[in-house]
Amino acid sequence: MALLDGRTILIVENDPTIGLDLRATLFAAGATPVGPANSVESAFVLIADHTIDAAVLDIRLYKDELVFPVADTLQALRVPYVFASGRSTALMPLRHGDRPFFDKPFRAEQIVEALAELLADETSR
Repeated sequence: MALLDGRTILIVENDPTIGLDLRATLFAAGATPVGPANSVESAFVLIADHTIDAAVLDIRLYKDELVFPVADTLQALRVPYVFASGRSTALMPLRHGDRPFFDKPFRAEQIVEALAELLADETSR
């Protein structure tokens, strides 16, 4: 059984190469990847159109837009998420400071493992 079998994972990432790499890795781990979205608006469209189980969020998106409105929404929906960004954690609002953070360049397998752990924690509650 793959780590993310049957899980729908949202990818919010403004670098198309990184987004496609994450998509391929998540798919190989059994997930149904959604995205990559490169803006807050496109992420909200995907959230509205899919039942999201977890998410991978870049901090700075297209046109220097910040991802935190998406993180706020996911938090309100009780959807676990991780940050994967080349930006400093200094940009991180305190309300999201407890979330896993992966500095670019990261190994996509690390993201899969963190998401699997977060999802396992959610189901054990």
